[in-house]
Amino acid sequence: MDMSIVYVAAILFAAAYLQSATGFGLALVCMALVPFVLPVSEAIAYVAIASLLVNSFIIFANRAGLCFKRALPLCIGIILGIPIGYFALRSLDGKLVIRLLGVTLMLISAAEFLQGRMAKLHIPEKAGGFMGMLGGILAGAFNVGGPPIVVYTYSRNWSKVEVVAILQTAFLAGGVTRNLFMLGAGEITTDLLILTAWTVPTAALAVWLGKLTLDRLPQMMLKRFVFALIFLIGFSYLFAT
Repeated sequence: MDMSIVYVAAILFAAAYLQSATGFGLALVCMALVPFVLPVSEAIAYVAIASLLVNSFIIFANRAGLCFKRALPLCIGIILGIPIGYFALRSLDGKLVIRLLGVTLMLISAAEFLQGRMAKLHIPEKAGGFMGMLGGILAGAFNVGGPPIVVYTYSRNWSKVEVVAILQTAFLAGGVTRNLFMLGAGEITTDLLILTAWTVPTAALAVWLGKLTLDRLPQMMLKRFVFALIFLIGFSYLFAT
């Protein structure tokens, strides 16, 4: 077996575990490491394809918490936002936009730790469609759409299983939209589909292990960990190149 398949499978395993345990992180981990194994353009396409399957696994594992009424505004928003970002905003200064997003994420995360209660973030539940669209626009233009949606879902008074299930549903809707654009552009190849078929089975085990972790983590500890991770993501965006 080609060792590149083993490396990609190991990366996907770690990323799928984090995604299953917290609701996000797969794209962040994969895009940080897979380009060391594959060309960047192929890495982006591979992560987009693999994410669809991993998101589906996690939805199934957390199906008890899935609420379509709560997920629908996010799904509609991200589906509408991706083409806007993909076609209209890619010409903007991506570095500036990502750095502004980084500052915003750091401020939100700092507010969580200083205030101690996420209800004080005051993100109204009716903002789901807007936050989904914001995530979609950023994903379509700059491939950094996850954090706004994560901030919104973790600011709600929902159970951790609901949060993870709803996040995956929104990401799945966005992923399908993005893959359709990639398919139309000829970016999805037979070789990438074969690589996905070889590597995704390990992700199923990672999702199961991540689900065990999610079930055992205290809700407040999980939220604190997520907002700490968001702060670090925001910090890393300040140095986007």
